[in-house]
Amino acid sequence: MSQTRQNDFEPDTAAALMVGTVEHWPPASQVEMHSHERDQLMYSTRGAMHVITASKRWILPPTRAIWIRGGTAHAFEAKRSVDVTVLYIESRAPGSPQWEGCAVVNVSPLVRELIVACASLPWDHRQNSRAGRLARVLLEQLDALPQAPLDLPEPKDCRAVRLAQWLKEHPEDRTPLTVLAPKFGGSVKTLERLFTAETGMSFGGWRIRLRMMMALEQLAHGESVANVAHAVGYESPSSFIAAFRSAFGTTPSRYFDV
Repeated sequence: MSQTRQNDFEPDTAAALMVGTVEHWPPASQVEMHSHERDQLMYSTRGAMHVITASKRWILPPTRAIWIRGGTAHAFEAKRSVDVTVLYIESRAPGSPQWEGCAVVNVSPLVRELIVACASLPWDHRQNSRAGRLARVLLEQLDALPQAPLDLPEPKDCRAVRLAQWLKEHPEDRTPLTVLAPKFGGSVKTLERLFTAETGMSFGGWRIRLRMMMALEQLAHGESVANVAHAVGYESPSSFIAAFRSAFGTTPSRYFDV
């Protein structure tokens, strides 16, 4: 049974321009769709977290963080145990990135340590204090980080939605679209058109992205490459590693180097 988590603090009322919290989410935790006035930076120090908006979904391992613009409705999930650091930042904070919506960034070793340090700053620190200067260094570093798109756009048409859900529940299945399409009320051409129009990706590209994201979650929790390859539908570890390198530009082992 899932556990629904509710926020038990009010970051939007804090005096400091940046405040933080460190949370442990047990398996099957959920935070329902909500928003904050402040911008957020979410980072998992252990495990993989899911972040969901109305149109996209991200699975984020400990090498990536997500920036959520204030006012953006979002939800969280943790299918397995996760340790999460969350920073709440006023958009007027000096050096704060002015990204819209959500942005995923690669986390360098320096930024990782800055995130951890800023999570423990007093909630009433002043902008010109040592704590305030540390927060500004983090924001300036964030703005210089390369962004790493790890989102999975969600289709909207009911036929494509049903097919997408089935693929999420059966990532290991390699049945071609020619066989799947009639089972979900559409032709191959119709479903291909729907995925392209509604997600900006071909059906095949979307299916590969889904497999890679699900693989990231399992790898982040220590599963072996061989087990993950089988779990997401690849015949061998070598074929999975080749697909992973094509998607992320590196191998699974190097992807998780921090």
